[in-house]
Amino acid sequence: MQSLDINFLHRLVCELDLERFFHMAAAGLAAQFAADGAALIVCEEPDRLRYQFFHGLPAAHQRLATHAFSNRLGVAGAALAARRPILVTNYADSPYAMPAYVACGLKASLCSPVVADGRVLAILAISWFCQSPPLPDAADYRMLAIVSDFMGTALHRFHTEQRLRTLALHDPLTGAANRNLFFDRLPRAMATAVRHERLVAIIVFDIDNFRMINDRLGHAMGDSLLVEIKRRVQDLIRTGDTLARLGGDEFALILEDVNRYSEIETVIERIRQTSGIRWGTNTTQIAVSISLGFTVYPIEDGPESTLLHHADIAMHEAKRAGGNRGLVFTDAMALSRDPQSDLVLQFGHAIEQGEMILYFQPVVDLLTGETVSAEALIRWQHPTHGLLAPPQFMAAMEHAYNSLKLDAWVIRAALAALARWQARGIFRTLHINLSASSVENHRFGDTVRRALAASEQAVDPRYLGIELVEWSTIRDLDAARALIDDCRRLGIAVALDDFGTGYAALQHLRSLPIDTIKIDKSFIAGITYDRADCVLVQSMISAAEAFGITPVAEGIETPAQRAVLLTMGCRFGQGYLFAPPGPEAQLWGPDDRGCAGDSHGESLPAPTGHPGARPL
Repeated sequence: MQSLDINFLHRLVCELDLERFFHMAAAGLAAQFAADGAALIVCEEPDRLRYQFFHGLPAAHQRLATHAFSNRLGVAGAALAARRPILVTNYADSPYAMPAYVACGLKASLCSPVVADGRVLAILAISWFCQSPPLPDAADYRMLAIVSDFMGTALHRFHTEQRLRTLALHDPLTGAANRNLFFDRLPRAMATAVRHERLVAIIVFDIDNFRMINDRLGHAMGDSLLVEIKRRVQDLIRTGDTLARLGGDEFALILEDVNRYSEIETVIERIRQTSGIRWGTNTTQIAVSISLGFTVYPIEDGPESTLLHHADIAMHEAKRAGGNRGLVFTDAMALSRDPQSDLVLQFGHAIEQGEMILYFQPVVDLLTGETVSAEALIRWQHPTHGLLAPPQFMAAMEHAYNSLKLDAWVIRAALAALARWQARGIFRTLHINLSASSVENHRFGDTVRRALAASEQAVDPRYLGIELVEWSTIRDLDAARALIDDCRRLGIAVALDDFGTGYAALQHLRSLPIDTIKIDKSFIAGITYDRADCVLVQSMISAAEAFGITPVAEGIETPAQRAVLLTMGCRFGQGYLFAPPGPEAQLWGPDDRGCAGDSHGESLPAPTGHPGARPL
């Protein structure tokens, strides 16, 4: 037997390509053990072994290159179970013999587990076909152990690189291609279409009213729907076509090797039909539909990004036409493009131009009608389109950069409003709505501190409150908890908005240190006639009170709803029954030193920090 070849080991550890690494390792082991060749047998889930690489094996054996077998069979299965090398010197007469390998002349086999990160990833199999093996000594086994360890490291690195490539080119939620892979494959598809005189379709689609699905069912159910839509569409298309998730609920499809235009229309219709499902829980089901837009190359020529953009325009035209349909892009669509889409570009400048304003809606004592606090609501005084409410510029707000800029402006504007109120003797809490981006970026507390330091007027920040949309806390509970703790240090009250629309809502009462829940108006609307809504609202109110949290009902529109809420024990609410959102003067009056509904003009006491004692 040979002594350890240090130079061989050095060359081996420097080789980064997995296949070259194996052949180098196999050649070294075959020489060390005077064997005819070697193979690498990889572990496949759940219980299979499969040959991946061969070196120096006879043609009869190499015909088994695609062979896969149970991980309980053969010398490889024994080595896997024992997690140690197993040597069989008379293979045909051993209990591990498999007929296919006996038939191809295998005389002896030495199998060693390849381990990395505590798991057996593969088996190194050293084989003899021409002669029986000489008995290995300690130096041989030491070489085998070292090379097996090196092979484990190489396999682990290879698998890690594969995972990283997958993450770089695929959407982690649905497994579909991502934007990077889409734009890698589209130019190839276009070149192939020209070369073979075929068509390629670029299709864009998304789910109609996906925001409502998230709001009503929660983001977990929304994510599950995206996975289901991807699965259904993937089952319809061919192996060579590419389905990508571009972001949110928007998908894109490259349909290659198309002969006739009608084939594209057939696929569009099949996708539309297979996506028309009902989605939800046992108690809440929402009808799902999709809108599609497409363009066809080379009937329409242009850069890849332009083709995708045109398909996207066609999709939005399909939505404007009522949704649940597919449309091909036309030049007329580009000319008549919705001017609202320009708001995304204009939004970033609106704050600097002084176009953003706050409207205010009171929260009242349902028993007395007294205004106990207020909610600040953003409006955009657009120079062309007039006064816009958030739904009209939601797409622009959802960009993380824009939402953080807007949050900073809202905080400054809210503190300025509080300073004006407190100067007039009005001590009521003003709640602002906070975006998911601020929750995730941990910037709220620092932004408040900077705004207080820059304020020219004295203001008590304990009368500032924030409202977190429930689904945004679900996305990162740890970030939400950290933000709430920071608010506590500043004395700022925290409310959970749209309560009941997110996943496991009651669980959040226990896990998040909040002061107030605002019961979503979708539940309040039915409490006068829908027993299920009554039961749900009553359970929310009771659970909140059990945790020392104040419940507030949103969207109260009728005296009957107000009466039912009072009988349930809900003391506070807001809605059009009392006042719609309006300018600051509408809330308090231009000269009022007290509060609307408070005939004595007395202020509430300063908050004590206890949820039941602080103002709403």
